[in-house]
Amino acid sequence: MASDPARRQSRLEWVRLALQDLWHDRRTALVLVLTVAAILAPLMLLLGLKTGVIATLRQDLLNDPRNREIIVYGAHRLDRAWFAAMRARADLGFLLPRTRSINATIDLLDQAQRPYEALDLIPTAPGDPLLPPGLPSPAQADQVLLTATLAERIGVSPGSPLTGVLRRTRNGTPQAARFTLTVIAVIPQASLAREAVLTHPDLLVAAEDYRDGLRADLSDADLHGGVVGERAEYAGARVYARDLDGVDTLAAAMRDQGIEVRTQAERIATVRAFDRTLSFILRVIALIGLGGCALALGGALWVNVERKRRDLALLRLFGFPNGTVVLMPLIQSAVIAALAFALAALAYLAGAAAFNRSLGQNLAGQGYVCRLEPRQLGAAAAATLLVAVIAALAAGYRASRIDPAEALRDI
Repeated sequence: MASDPARRQSRLEWVRLALQDLWHDRRTALVLVLTVAAILAPLMLLLGLKTGVIATLRQDLLNDPRNREIIVYGAHRLDRAWFAAMRARADLGFLLPRTRSINATIDLLDQAQRPYEALDLIPTAPGDPLLPPGLPSPAQADQVLLTATLAERIGVSPGSPLTGVLRRTRNGTPQAARFTLTVIAVIPQASLAREAVLTHPDLLVAAEDYRDGLRADLSDADLHGGVVGERAEYAGARVYARDLDGVDTLAAAMRDQGIEVRTQAERIATVRAFDRTLSFILRVIALIGLGGCALALGGALWVNVERKRRDLALLRLFGFPNGTVVLMPLIQSAVIAALAFALAALAYLAGAAAFNRSLGQNLAGQGYVCRLEPRQLGAAAAATLLVAVIAALAAGYRASRIDPAEALRDI
């Protein structure tokens, strides 16, 4: 029985012979490499297109905070326990109490006392998805942020003063509270396209109290010194999910509580359906392509073994064990697959660059039309080697069945 070092030496000898044989038939090997690469390159481009387009669409959805918003309809009685339970959820991204919609409006007067009436008043706080990174949030009730469209219409910039006006009718008599507001930032149109005023939640609570008759007046002094206390209940809330998957779970949980909500579920579902459809098409094409690759490579290796039966039988006569004979087609198949994958990867990189350059301008943001992550390239390389080994098994089995006596018949 051969010792372990002798076996290792024998196998190394077979590896060397397999590589030398591959080099000797390099024209045939080159045809096989090009054949496998011609199958792999389109598959990698298809996977890259699917990954790039879907990833870009998902990123676009994530970048638009409206897609993660769960809009609460109607007036409810949301108490502190409800807000505490919601904040404990892992799928929650942002939560802020808000007052009744009918009270969430304000009139503004510019320095020339020109009126801008019935503007939406939206509460905001640090972490608000509507505020781009780096934009400040109001620290007190007399600070506001204007959307770009509104700031342009009024003609103000950060640091500009404005006069806020809240109107109500008491006992048939119209009344108005006036106070000074300071614009601390302008929200870009990409974040919020409509005209609106974002401010500290205290201003909305104070406005509701004033319109409900719970406050006699609302002045600059009120805004500077603790305008309201903590409320026990709110009529609504601004709710954002942490990610797209959290939109469904959050909305379902709120509906179970009897709260009517609306989401961008249809848009999210469209992207998911697109992803599933592309994945199914890619799987079918990949199975057909890799199956054809395995048949082509396996058939070529089988023919190669048949063509070299006498040589293999002669080597067996020299004492090479049966198990090592199987290594020859396996090694050659793995080498062909590795070279083919490298060639296909180069073709993929060139194709992906062409796709991204010519079609990327049609995508919003910084998206890619065609892109594969390193882990996906690694998985593709592993799958290619696996298919190559499977394809070589039949040829390896055929090589192991060659009788050494066949070499003697030809002497």
